[in-house]
Amino acid sequence: MSEQVQAILEAVRSLDQSQRRELTSALAAIDQSRPSASVSRKQLVDSIRGKYQHVPTSSESFIARKADDLNLESRQ
Repeated sequence: MSEQVQAILEAVRSLDQSQRRELTSALAAIDQSRPSASVSRKQLVDSIRGKYQHVPTSSESFIARKADDLNLESRQ
């Protein structure tokens, strides 16, 4: 365990009941104020879905071009 984590744990253990309640409330408020990761990820996915549908290439042709590039590089 890192020294910083150990120091935090020791500090939390030394708190009295009212200080622990205050810390718990503060941590809960922080947790509620930030958006959940799953919501943010869904918004990101939705925002980029179809972004490159106008590009005239397929993933298969891209992979083939990259394989050709790698073969060319390995010959040099």
